[in-house]
Amino acid sequence: MQMQKKFNEYWDEYSLILYDAVILNPRYKLNMCTIALLQFMVLMLQTLCKPFLAILKLLFDEYVKNSKSMSSSLAGSSNVSNNDPVDSSLHQLNVNSANLRGDYDESDDYK
Repeated sequence: MQMQKKFNEYWDEYSLILYDAVILNPRYKLNMCTIALLQFMVLMLQTLCKPFLAILKLLFDEYVKNSKSMSSSLAGSSNVSNNDPVDSSLHQLNVNSANLRGDYDESDDYK
């Protein structure tokens, strides 16, 4: 326990000298600046993102609430059809493109 106390006292004072040496040493300057800037940027991003994420969460909660009320009102409606126009259009597009190809074979390019 006493050795730990002496060790901590010695290195607490010495660490300040090491910090100064690292800051003044040109070999480490760029690395230390990069680390410091990254830490600063992380803090700034967290600060800027919190309100943005809160707004997104509110919008999503409102969307969920509206979609639940909309789906319950549409479930009882009689004018809702099971045929999706997008699906039928895509099916028709596939049928038309299949008809255009005819008996075409890729090997025809090499004959």
